[in-house]
Amino acid sequence: MILDIEQQKDKVIISYYNEEGTVSFKQYPIKQFQNWYVCGEKDRGVSDKYKNWDGRPVKLGNSRQYNKFGLTYFMNSLPERDKKEILAYNMPKTYFVDIETEIVDGFPKAEEAKTRILSFSIITPDRKAIVLGLDDMASDKIQKIEDDTNAYFKDFDQDWTFTYKKFESEYDMVYTFLMKFLPKFPMMTGWNFINYDWQYIVNRCKILNIDISEVGMTQQLDRKDSRPLHIGILDYMQLYDKYDRSVKVKESNALDFVSGQVLGVKKIKYTGGLQDLYENDFVKYIYYNVVDSVLVYYIDQKLKSMEVLLTLSNITQMPLYKAASPVGVTESLIARKLLESGKRIGVEYSEEDNEKDGKYAGAFVKEPIRGYHQGVAAFDFASLYPSIMRQFNISPDSFIEKVKPSEVEAKRKNKEVIVCDNGVVYSKDDSMLRMILGDLYGQRKDYKSLSYDYFTKAEKLKKHLKKL
Repeated sequence: MILDIEQQKDKVIISYYNEEGTVSFKQYPIKQFQNWYVCGEKDRGVSDKYKNWDGRPVKLGNSRQYNKFGLTYFMNSLPERDKKEILAYNMPKTYFVDIETEIVDGFPKAEEAKTRILSFSIITPDRKAIVLGLDDMASDKIQKIEDDTNAYFKDFDQDWTFTYKKFESEYDMVYTFLMKFLPKFPMMTGWNFINYDWQYIVNRCKILNIDISEVGMTQQLDRKDSRPLHIGILDYMQLYDKYDRSVKVKESNALDFVSGQVLGVKKIKYTGGLQDLYENDFVKYIYYNVVDSVLVYYIDQKLKSMEVLLTLSNITQMPLYKAASPVGVTESLIARKLLESGKRIGVEYSEEDNEKDGKYAGAFVKEPIRGYHQGVAAFDFASLYPSIMRQFNISPDSFIEKVKPSEVEAKRKNKEVIVCDNGVVYSKDDSMLRMILGDLYGQRKDYKSLSYDYFTKAEKLKKHLKKL
């Protein structure tokens, strides 16, 4: 399963999760990056062996790096042994992290990071809670936090161990976390982690004069969130919001609300402010920090929201961070399907233009009439849009023309085409989108069937255990 693909001047570096759930790397030397381009009038002498999705000839042209489609073709060109290893469905060992910060004149903003980080809570895959802090803690207090944590989560029938490491300064603590702990994490996550905890750490490093780029293998950072490349960092709150449907009404994305709904267990309660807790009851403060991290661990154990994203990454053969994008997923599936049929996706614009984001008009949404209404019926259609696209073979490569409303019925006499009510005419030959949706629909049915079988077996087992 691909974690990152990094393109340098003379090579491509791929990081991926191995059988042990840790990160492995492969490097491939590149003499010249090349992407596919649609042939123009000046390219009349170029071989038309390869076609664009719309049938126009395409050619290879030199580039500074692969574009998003070029990466698909590059992955396809790798030796089969390498592809099998890189794309194997291996789950990463995941660490759950939460920071607590000093509170002065209101809760500190991540973009400013004006106050100190006071502690790091780290939850390991084998249920060890490790806290990095700035104050002393006696061994009996450490044991108390361990006992309290196990008592708080006693209904989950799992034992936790707790260790505490004290640092002389915030600099030492942050530096140790980044340089000693983080490189050993195949995957790190937490609640609202990207937008708050990680951004706070990044901006705090600027104040502490810590070069966060030193963390990664290649000293390169992701442009979007300053994440060191080849280190997995996800935000579990975002995953929950995007993929989970177990909570029907999401009144809030706050950890306290979600954990209460999903687990029946909430955050630790305390009186006064969090800074008061730090100054007056440091043991409970650290205990609070630990419980927050453990809650996210158990939410993932139950919901498996991270596994959804990892599965998408595996199905689409995309780097983990791109698999969350519906557009990216669609483009990857299209590129791979066209590749199977001997076609390519050629671009018609410069590489500089390729990096610009275009804006497109969305679907029509009718504004509802405000007020109370009677006799209202609500309908929900399973996979409505994909079903319509399959039924009418709607796809750019199957589009023929659009006729006037008055010509629709006459056009329908042609049995070789599909004519929609709005006059748009499509070929009956299977389009790339119909084939892709057919594949996905078949997989969906298979997984739903498996899910039903497991659910039925689980219910039978529960009844059997009750009798015993």
